[in-house]
Amino acid sequence: MKVLKIEEIPLPRVRDLLELRQKRGPLEPYQMIALSHASKFSKIPPDKAEELVEELMSKFQVSRVAAVQIANILPTSIEELRTLLIKEGKVFLSEDLEKILELIRMYLG
Repeated sequence: MKVLKIEEIPLPRVRDLLELRQKRGPLEPYQMIALSHASKFSKIPPDKAEELVEELMSKFQVSRVAAVQIANILPTSIEELRTLLIKEGKVFLSEDLEKILELIRMYLG
């Protein structure tokens, strides 16, 4: 098997991919652990998670890595959000953080 592309993906998408893979045959033990984790912590459907990632990247110039983490965790406070954005290398104003939280609430909905 050859790796064609490496890309961060949200947990709901991981769950769907592993469930699809499971239909073709038994999963490896590490895949079962990943599926269990993704199932337990996925809070929104995969299509909504991908939409949220894209919106965060386009509207707030957040890296894909940070956007996926935000979509996975769905923070509810500015403090949680700041923790996820700390490595972005730029300062986010409180107004921007509030707008991001508002966007997250829309997806939780």
